[in-house]
Formats: sequence, structure tokens, C-alpha cells
Amino acid sequence: MLQDCVLADCRANLTITAPKQMEALSGSCLQIPCSFTPKPSTPSTSSFNSTREIFGVWIKNHTSFWTSKHNVVFNNSGKVSKYPMKITGNLNGTNCTTLFSNLSTNHSDKYFFRIENWPFRSTAVCDPLQITVKDSPWKPRIEISGDLKEKKSVTITCSAFTPCPHSPPQLTWTLQQDSHNNMEENTDGTFTTKIQETVTLSDSHDGNNISCSARYPVNEGDFKTAETEVTLNVSYAPKDTSASISPSGLVSAGSSVNLTCSSRAKPPVSSFTWFKSSTDGPMKVAEGEIYSFKMTSETDTESYYCVAANIFGNQTSSWIQVNNAGKCRTESAPTLKGGPITGQCRSLVRLSRLLVTVIGRLSQTREEFALQVPVNIKEEDIHYEDVSFSRQRPERLTVSVQDGGQQQETVYAQVQVLKVERSVTHTAGGPEELYAQVKTN
Repeated sequence: MLQDCVLADCRANLTITAPKQMEALSGSCLQIPCSFTPKPSTPSTSSFNSTREIFGVWIKNHTSFWTSKHNVVFNNSGKVSKYPMKITGNLNGTNCTTLFSNLSTNHSDKYFFRIENWPFRSTAVCDPLQITVKDSPWKPRIEISGDLKEKKSVTITCSAFTPCPHSPPQLTWTLQQDSHNNMEENTDGTFTTKIQETVTLSDSHDGNNISCSARYPVNEGDFKTAETEVTLNVSYAPKDTSASISPSGLVSAGSSVNLTCSSRAKPPVSSFTWFKSSTDGPMKVAEGEIYSFKMTSETDTESYYCVAANIFGNQTSSWIQVNNAGKCRTESAPTLKGGPITGQCRSLVRLSRLLVTVIGRLSQTREEFALQVPVNIKEEDIHYEDVSFSRQRPERLTVSVQDGGQQQETVYAQVQVLKVERSVTHTAGGPEELYAQVKTN
């Protein structure tokens, strides 16, 4: 009751400047930043004189020095040293900074500081210090300064509470190996250990985890470790924008065509825009992720691309072509040699002209083949040395162009083959796939 009254009244002749609450790790130490201010003397009190001998005293859980001497845990006069404390500050300069070593959870309590400078003697009853000793270390804190947007530079800092600057924690993280640890003093006299890195962000950083661990030395050789992790949430403009067509290959006039635009972005794509080639340049034809239309018979090839956009920018896909199957079936051979048919359509017609004439060569093997070819072909158009056959599916249709005045195309096409034994008159087995690689000039 007396103690509560004294704390409520707080007319002490001594005050200290120190944190009100401090935490420490068992097996480690705690540095208590402390400075004291004696009040001026009055007719009824003695004055502080720094030229006289000064002693600092720490009292546990009580303010009275005389009635509770058993609560005195440290006196730097050497008379009392119950707890492993040492006043490292210069008392003549009113610095009462104290190092509390080899802490255990039993040391958790409230402490009061006292000055004895005979005849001046006073306890800072208005400024108790609450010390809490923990068995588990504190998790480090990861902070990111700046906007998490692609192409922006941000500073990433991992910091750890450092109650014992004489044995600070060792910080490591996944952002960079062997980062330099810096210990900084805070405005209240406590300390923080930090590592820091500046990063220029890209879309590849989005979703990355940054882990930081703090390794505290304890008990002269052991360690206690705590770890924390954050996930980067980076915003970026559309990436990997592409356009696809369904159905693939040749499309008959009047058939429905679906073009799909795909892209990844954060935030997600807010708009898709479709453009079609024209004599006046790209022409906007639609908006939306999917563009559907019916193939007309007016042209053999139509080219399209899409643009994906969000608040951070946009990206354009490559061109894709929609090929008219009707044009391939109706064009004659003379027209093919000098006419308007181009690309996949022209290549497939040339291949179909070629396949009929290779039946004779295939029949020289142990098997005969029956082929269905959609176009009448003249044998004089075939170059046998440019034909090779394989039963392995190529990964995709490829067209290669070589300089030198002539175009040379490499075309892969799938042909349905019925395998027939020479001595058997009926079809044996099911259809077999055969692929021909053709070079045409």
C-alpha cells in the first residue's frame, strides 16, 4: 500500500530516463539504457554533488531501500551483487546504463534505481522498469519500402530486436547470401540489427518468398533461432500474350471460327482487343477474350492479332492466319504456280499433288498403299529426290524459307494409309498414320 501511494504521489528527488518495459532472452544479456536527474536541493533535502563518491543501486519489486533491503539485488559499492549486473555508464556524468547478464525467466520483475551520494540519497520511485525474460527469441521483421510494381526499385530490410548488443543476433536471408549485418542504436537507447538489399522488381518476383532468420547466441556457445517469411505481391503489365484459333488448319467457307487471346497480368487483364490486317493497316474488329465469326469465301487467308491490357500497360500477340479450305480445292495447278495462294494453303495443295505419284515407289516395298488425294496431280510436277517418309509424328507444321532467289518450303502433312498385304484381297488392321516430308520449289 505504501508503495502504491508513493508511485501515485511521485514527488521523488530522483528521476531516470529509461524504457518503461524491456524484454530479454534467457541465456543472453540485457543492456538497460539509463540516465538520471537529481532534483535541486531544498532547505529540507541535500543536494547531489558529482564530485563526491556515487553508488548506484537496483531494487527488485519494491521502492523502499531501508525496509526491504532483501530486495536489493545490486549495489555497485560491492556490498550487494545478488544478480549479475554491472553499471557500465559513468555515474559522475549521470549515466546509469546497466548490463544485466546471464538472464533467466526468474529475473522477470519490476526494478527501481537508486542513487547514494552521501548525504544525497534517493530512489526513482516514479520510474519503475519492467523486465520480462523469454525463453523463445523474437521473429525478425521484414519491411519493404516503395511500390511493389515491375521496373520499380524497392528497399527490402530484415531487422531483429537486439536487447544484448554485446552478443547481437546473426541475420541471414534467402534474398542474398553473406549479407552484411548492421547494428543501429534506436532513439531510446536500445539496439536493432539489420540487413538490407535494393531490388528492381519484375514479374518474375511476383509470388517469391523471402525468408529471414535471426540466430541469437545464448549460454556461451548455444543458439536460439527464429524465422519469418513474406511473399512478394508484384503488379505487372500483361506478359506472354498469344492468340489461338479453333478449329485449327483449313477452315471451310461458312464455318464458325473462334479466336482466343490469352495473357497473364497482375491485376488481371482488363481488356482484350482484336485487330485484322487490311490494305489500310491493322483494323480493329472486336473486343473481348474470344472473337467469333464465320469464314467467308472472298479471301484465302485472313490475319489477326490481339492486344491485352491492364492499368500498367499492354502487350500485343503475334499474327495468326485463318486459311480458307475452299480456295485450296478450287484453284487449278497453273494458278498455283503463279497465282495468289500462299502459306499453308499453297503448301498442302502441292503436297497433295505429290502424293499420288509416289504410290508406284511405295509399291516396290513389301506393302501396298491405298491413298485418297483431293486434287488431280500431274506426275511431271514431282521431284522424287525431295520426298522422305516417316511413321513418327512431327511436332508441328513447319515452313522454312531460304535466300537465293527461290523459296523452298518444308511441309509436314498427315496421310491416312490402308495397309494391304500383297496376297490378301481384304483390308487388314485399321488405318495407319504416315507422314511425308516434302521440299518443293
